[in-house]
Amino acid sequence: MKSKIHEHQKKSTLVSKKILLLSFLFIVLATNAQIKVAKTEAKPVLIGKVGTPTLSTVEITKTGDLVTFKYQNNNKPQIAEFKTFSFKDIDDALEGFYSVIKDGLTAQPKEDIKIELPNETVSLQFTKAMNIASVKMKISYNNGEEGGTTVWLTQKQIDKLFNKL
Repeated sequence: MKSKIHEHQKKSTLVSKKILLLSFLFIVLATNAQIKVAKTEAKPVLIGKVGTPTLSTVEITKTGDLVTFKYQNNNKPQIAEFKTFSFKDIDDALEGFYSVIKDGLTAQPKEDIKIELPNETVSLQFTKAMNIASVKMKISYNNGEEGGTTVWLTQKQIDKLFNKL
């Protein structure tokens, strides 16, 4: 009789050990599956920035070949709402954008200059007051999202923004 009880205890212990081992392996494998080494993405490089940290900020960053403009929406100056627009710097597009603004500040066109980007349209509005030329960017998003405007920027601020000083 002892041997049958003893055998049954051995079998139960063996089954318990197997279940415990399988549970342990499952936990170890599940834990390892949750750990994943992320690829290091390129960090944005600041090209230029104008304004103060909390007021009228416009900045340009570049990540790889993607250029991003981040600006405080001047349509809602009472709220610190920041918006962005981006484009790829293919065939020196950033330099071309700078040239269009610089030429507009000199020529002072009566009509806005519209620049169509893949996801946005940027309208450049120029003015001259007290012999100081300025430009304002009005951004409208192609997806219907509410756009925004930058503050008026002078030639000196544009040069600083595009890192031309």
